[in-house]
Amino acid sequence: MSPNRRIFLNIIATYGRSLYALMLGLFTARWALMALGQVDYGLYGVVGGLAAFISFINGLFSTAVGRFYAVEVGRASVATDKRNAIEECRKWFSTAVFIHVLLPTVLMAIGYPIGNWAVRNFLDIPADRVNDCVWVFRFVCVSCYLGMVAVPFSAMYTAKQYIAELTVYSFATTTLNAAFLYYMVTHPGVWLAKYAFWMCLMSILPAIVIAVRACFIFPECHLSIKYCASKQRFRELLYYVGWWAFGQTGGLLRNQGIQILVNKYFGARTNAAMTVQTSVTGHTMMLSSAMNQAFQPAIVAAYGAGEYDRMRALAYRACKFSMLLTLFFMLPLGLELEEVLRIWLVTPPKFVYGLCLIAFVMTIIDQSAVGHMLAVNACGKIAKYQIFLGGALLLTLPLAWLFCYVGLNVYFVGLALLITMTFCAWGRVWFARGLVGMSAKFWLERVMLPVILLIIVCLAIGIIPRICLPPGLIRIFVTISACELAFVPLAWFVILSDREREYIYLRIFKCVR
Repeated sequence: MSPNRRIFLNIIATYGRSLYALMLGLFTARWALMALGQVDYGLYGVVGGLAAFISFINGLFSTAVGRFYAVEVGRASVATDKRNAIEECRKWFSTAVFIHVLLPTVLMAIGYPIGNWAVRNFLDIPADRVNDCVWVFRFVCVSCYLGMVAVPFSAMYTAKQYIAELTVYSFATTTLNAAFLYYMVTHPGVWLAKYAFWMCLMSILPAIVIAVRACFIFPECHLSIKYCASKQRFRELLYYVGWWAFGQTGGLLRNQGIQILVNKYFGARTNAAMTVQTSVTGHTMMLSSAMNQAFQPAIVAAYGAGEYDRMRALAYRACKFSMLLTLFFMLPLGLELEEVLRIWLVTPPKFVYGLCLIAFVMTIIDQSAVGHMLAVNACGKIAKYQIFLGGALLLTLPLAWLFCYVGLNVYFVGLALLITMTFCAWGRVWFARGLVGMSAKFWLERVMLPVILLIIVCLAIGIIPRICLPPGLIRIFVTISACELAFVPLAWFVILSDREREYIYLRIFKCVR
């Protein structure tokens, strides 16, 4: 399969998976709450949260391992000695397996006794639920441990751009989870420990299948003991993970700090508005992140192969496609957000409408430079970039505190988030310009200005039904239809270049055939 066709297939697969998970998520979250009850549902979240740090570390290493794999895969694609190129990737695989067995073992040896003590003695848990919560913690630990061990195998799928196959497993687990939750709702009982076991099972079974399959279909996934403890690769991997963690930790501290700040100055009711805003934007970000997952391995592989012009072209395309797919949902939703929130929540928390609109703008700005982020991560020189990114994200807290201190309302907390997100996006453009030669002028002229024109025209057309029709489901439907009927042809003929239109047409034509 050609690289372009594989990218297109991965985009369709990941986007379809995200849409499917989004639609089912609207029902499964409610079913879980109904079946478990508010107390057990809350306990599952609290106890499961004890292993959140391991999941955070898991995500960092998964990104890093996938990056180094993809570089070697790219080099292998242009190497004359294929056997030696595969051997180089096998060395990285062996080192990754060693790290992903050693690290979770150490974390579990330290964290399990602490977590077990916290469940039994520290957390506020009803006496008749302590034993169930202990089992919840054990199942969460098992799924986290095996999830980390499986990272070197699943990362190879991503590096080799076999993302469509991973999507099949995701579809299966999402469907099985929905079926199990429906069974829970229709068969009342004490489900806490059983639910935890099921979630653990749905986590480890795909990981096992992925690992076994990888050993058969990828020659790189053959463990070599002599390469496991390579100091050079260990050092390179930890260097990348360390700086990547710095930037991600800045975002984590920003998000938690903002919640604490809002709670202190505006109270728990405003925290509810922030939580709804996070949920809404999280669902829309799921769709754009699916696009990033499809482009990232291709961009890294192009860098590894020394095809820098192709890497830059893919990065610009990632910016454009991510923005278009985000706007496809955000534009009509933003126009009718107030009515959608009223139908969904009946009595939406105060400020939630304005905060969601601010978050929508933040998301669009974030996606505008996502290709630059992928390109910088591909080159591996991320120390200064991650220092800038982590620092810029942390800058949100003092800026938001200043707005709160002078007596401004919570919308200015959202403004602080918007300002620093814009700063981060421009930082990505600046670093990509210096590190991988991406032109800021080209990005402004060929990506940003056409998209801004698209937004203005679609909003002007989409606002007409709001003027002519009363609020309700009919107006929501008409607004969505009007907005999308303007969006699709404008995106196709104005935003996309001749080459991109030809690329999409050929991929669709070949898929249909």
